[in-house]
Amino acid sequence: MKPSVPYQSIDQIISRHASERGDKAYAISAESGVEISYAELSAATNRICHFLASRDIKANERIAVLSDNCLSQMVLYQGVQRYGATVCLVNCDVNAMNVKQILYDVEPKIVLWHCALAPELQVIAKEAGVENHSFDDLPKAGVENEFFSLVAKLPETHCDHLVGGPDDLTLINYTSGTTANPKGVCCTNAGYFHATDSVVAGFEISENDRLLEYRALTWCSPQLLSMTSTLQVGASFVLAKKFSGSHFFDWIRKYGVTISAGVPTAITMLLERPHEITKDDLPTLRYMTTSSAPIAPETYEAFQKRYGITLLQGMGMSEAGFIFSNDPKGPRRGTVGKPLRNIVARFVDEQGRDRPVGVEGELMLAGPQMFVAYLLGRGEMQSIPAEGFRSGDLGHLDEDGYAFLTGRMKDLIIHGGVNIAPMEITTILCEHTGVLEAATIGVPDRIYGEAVACFVVPKPGLVLTTEAIMEHLKPRLSEFKMPKSVSFMASLPKTDRAKVSKDGLLKYWQEHVNPSSEKTA
Repeated sequence: MKPSVPYQSIDQIISRHASERGDKAYAISAESGVEISYAELSAATNRICHFLASRDIKANERIAVLSDNCLSQMVLYQGVQRYGATVCLVNCDVNAMNVKQILYDVEPKIVLWHCALAPELQVIAKEAGVENHSFDDLPKAGVENEFFSLVAKLPETHCDHLVGGPDDLTLINYTSGTTANPKGVCCTNAGYFHATDSVVAGFEISENDRLLEYRALTWCSPQLLSMTSTLQVGASFVLAKKFSGSHFFDWIRKYGVTISAGVPTAITMLLERPHEITKDDLPTLRYMTTSSAPIAPETYEAFQKRYGITLLQGMGMSEAGFIFSNDPKGPRRGTVGKPLRNIVARFVDEQGRDRPVGVEGELMLAGPQMFVAYLLGRGEMQSIPAEGFRSGDLGHLDEDGYAFLTGRMKDLIIHGGVNIAPMEITTILCEHTGVLEAATIGVPDRIYGEAVACFVVPKPGLVLTTEAIMEHLKPRLSEFKMPKSVSFMASLPKTDRAKVSKDGLLKYWQEHVNPSSEKTA
């Protein structure tokens, strides 16, 4: 598969926009309103390039950045990529031991860390054994801004000693590690450019757009959807430190946001604590995205009815970027959309043969926007299979080429040798009028190997019983799919990427439902 448009480097893109629209805001802090123009971005990243060149950093050598969302983190990300080295944004929401392991495996030449990090993370950054510098929220010289005070002394003119080409690594993103140790997903400059090009085309992003982003910039999704799609077309994005239900709509109105990132958790929160706002009160907003995890059909419909805001459902992963998206002009309910333009997405059987329309298979991916390898450990790389990458996602295509996801292979519950898809049960649970959120996992069973365990969050003010849930499920499920236990929770445990944590649910089940299983599960 040939890419849709020719490759351009981040240096070429920033240089062009600095020349053509230097005064235009590229990034805006949602909380403070501070803006960084394209000209300021160019100057700041040029200084970073001169700094890296002075350290003789080469292509494929790594710079690690430890920070929560802030404008400095964004500038560092673009600056390292502009120079041509490899950037690794380390998610500081994971535990300290994971951060230490990630730094060990990545082998960075330089570690840059936010001065507000937890003390134990600051220690890890300082003890990584390499040059390290702290910084604060804004990429400007200041008493407590060590790194940007250092680079402020360097030229803001273009650096002539850039490194890296299309096939060199531009970034290493770490998976969330919800059921295993995190893995480093390695992407080339060309792959990243084409993944961003797919987003620009599929989500119809233009220079006139303003995107609101509140998800962690350490995720692949906001890197592509907000940070780099806007950079590629000369648009703007508004960066919040985290989601705030009380400020969300104010940000949209204040900054003229046209597209907002979304995740099912944020959408559910806006429904749980509704605002007296509708689409008519947000004239600039075109749509909100929803990805990272499946959204229950009932939640989708309730949001549409309450707010009248279009929800654009898509799907992606660190290994491939965005894979599917709906049409912004006419999204379809229940589907994650059609494949984007730089990806080949097929649902296949165990032998790799295409499954017919409507028949479930495993999602296999290929194309110019794919990652190239996993970083498994220090110096240990695992290349993507030549025949394509098996994602582990289950689903099918319809006759119009729209994709429907039905679960994940590793999430299948094997009950007495029979496969059960948890998503099927969770979807039926969410159809109950008293259920706000739900999840289903397999738990150890002495006789059948695994049994079905359900977890339910009731809507505020409602009391649900196990009997009521079982009565709701019985007419809709075969007997062997019925849960062995139903647990009621105030909220579902989530990963740093807003996905339901299978490990968290299993731990809850071990501690509260079947304590005797804790040592043997």
